[in-house]
Amino acid sequence: MSVDRTQRSPGITLAHARGGSERDVRAAVEIGNRSSATLGFLPIAEYRAAAARGNLLLARLDGEVVGYALYALARNRVRLTHLCVDRTVRGLGIARQLVEQISASHTDYLGIQVRCRHDYDLGEMWIKLGFSQMSEKPGRSKAGHMLVNWWRDHGHPTLFTRLSEDVLVRAAVDLNVLRDLADPDRTDTRDARALIDDQITDRLELVRTGALDAEINSIKGVLRARCTAQAQRMTHVRADKVRTVEVRSQLVAAARAKVAGYPRSAQDEFDLRHMTDAIAADLNLFITRDEELARLFRDVAEQQFALRIMHPSDVVIHLDELVRAEAYRPAALLDTAFRRQLLGLSHDVDLQGMANTRSGERPRDLRRLLRDLALAHRERTGLFGPDNTLVAAFSAYREGTELVVPLTRVTDHPLGDTLARQLLFLLRQQAREMGLGVIRLADAYASAPVRLAALNDGFRTLGDSLYSYALDVCDTAEQVSHRVALAARAVGLPEPPQLRSGMPAAAAAEVERTWWPAKIVDSEIPTYLVPIQQVFSADLLGVPQTMLPRQDALGLSREHVYYRSPGGITPQAPARLLWYMSSTGHDAPHAAAVIACSQLDAVVVGTPAELHSRFRHLGVWDYKQVEQAARNGLVQALFFTNTEIFDAPVRRSRLRQLAEPRGGFRIPYQPLRISNELFAAIYQESQATS
Repeated sequence: MSVDRTQRSPGITLAHARGGSERDVRAAVEIGNRSSATLGFLPIAEYRAAAARGNLLLARLDGEVVGYALYALARNRVRLTHLCVDRTVRGLGIARQLVEQISASHTDYLGIQVRCRHDYDLGEMWIKLGFSQMSEKPGRSKAGHMLVNWWRDHGHPTLFTRLSEDVLVRAAVDLNVLRDLADPDRTDTRDARALIDDQITDRLELVRTGALDAEINSIKGVLRARCTAQAQRMTHVRADKVRTVEVRSQLVAAARAKVAGYPRSAQDEFDLRHMTDAIAADLNLFITRDEELARLFRDVAEQQFALRIMHPSDVVIHLDELVRAEAYRPAALLDTAFRRQLLGLSHDVDLQGMANTRSGERPRDLRRLLRDLALAHRERTGLFGPDNTLVAAFSAYREGTELVVPLTRVTDHPLGDTLARQLLFLLRQQAREMGLGVIRLADAYASAPVRLAALNDGFRTLGDSLYSYALDVCDTAEQVSHRVALAARAVGLPEPPQLRSGMPAAAAAEVERTWWPAKIVDSEIPTYLVPIQQVFSADLLGVPQTMLPRQDALGLSREHVYYRSPGGITPQAPARLLWYMSSTGHDAPHAAAVIACSQLDAVVVGTPAELHSRFRHLGVWDYKQVEQAARNGLVQALFFTNTEIFDAPVRRSRLRQLAEPRGGFRIPYQPLRISNELFAAIYQESQATS
């Protein structure tokens, strides 16, 4: 007989035994005696007492008692002693009706508890009735049969209940993941144990479905007890029975399109049930290490039911994506058509394509590194080209006073060398923002352009790593030396030689380049205040921002060129440049201010044709503009690097105030040399309110 168990069967009525009705009591006893093999012996006095208390619920078919539930109300739970249906009418959903009636009548209690011997093989029945295993222990009989403690929860909040608004993701797991959490002897469980790490417990709730309960019930021996104890910490969720039928049908059809005759084994049935229950319970994540299960169901689960199927290690990144959705959106890199964003799961295939096989790295080595970063909650940042392809990637995190960089990769891109240098500058900026004095490149298989750029940038080799200092200090040589010594001691690096006041410009400039953003104010490095119109500073420096993107090569490069007529003061390199953005010129809506600081590496004089041909990818003027700036057939190019944009530009009025006690101020119409004292005041002012 096929019966829809979600509906009450025709002719079935439920009512409590009438107090004092011996007929009702004896009818229940007779049914119970016929099932004594699994119910055990219960004195008739217990039936009478339950009836008197109103705790003997009878099921009648056409007026005849065909089943009953005998229970007690103990403290904050309902203790179910007997649940029995006459063999002749089993399959009509009577047991379900009895249990649901008790739940409906006693919703103020936490739930229903029942103990049952495991060897009775009734676990599947209890699971279908909405119960979950909570614990097990040997019974009192001489044989010591294992008693399973089953529980049907009424959904009341407890001390361990998670508030729904605090949980971003509710996830079901399969038996393999549960075993990783429960079995201390199981190897390679790190991925799964990350799911219960303190750092993500406020965002992820692991729940148990009927499918998980069914798999636990199928285990033999001590492992079942361990899995039961682990699952006890999970909230039980119920799948909608009507939806289950529909979902299962769609999943079977999708699986059979890939595997004929699916499901073909008991494990297939468990996998199918896991998917069905998770979807029918409206969960948004299923966690498994079973690649075959994921292959069969990922497409249909995600596209039709919005259920994501993930490996345990992938969940960590997924949570970060949900929590920091804004950070995972692409943002323009230096106002170019290139983009920068945090990398999520969807980019793993592209990341794995960055394996440095030329240096002996195997793809699986990179996969392991990426997984380790995910398990440790380390952000991964990608740089994307105009065509949305991943062209560079890095990961960096704080470890003590170091910025540790375990991943630095650049693809074979036409701008690969430029990207590598820009990536290192981004790392210097990140170290500064985090207040860290040392950068350690710890990627043993860093891309060749990155290693070359690092060595050219002053990084030093130490074992398999490269390191450099990043000192956020603008002070005397003595103070800069003190800061670098502290940074070195903190991480066990050799201390650099002591710096001295009055250092030659070349030596001091090299220190400022390799320890950027350090500034040595009592050295012989000259500083020039250089005027630039807003229309040109927008393209050359990226300030102010405009609606149009900068040229990619120009925006990504750390090197730039500023053309000028060779008259007046000729800056002497090496030097510092402070960029004074004027309020004059075409389309100048912003106030005049000192907006940035750069390092002047060279001053080159030549013909317009020569300089434009040599530097056209680093400057913003076209040939005609360069030619117009020529004097006596020559033009001057200031070649500068490492431009630092001020978060707090120093406006002209404040600049006058700073300059007044330091020799006064006049608006620069050409490079204007200023004292180290005024430079320090301007630079420190730009940092004070940033």
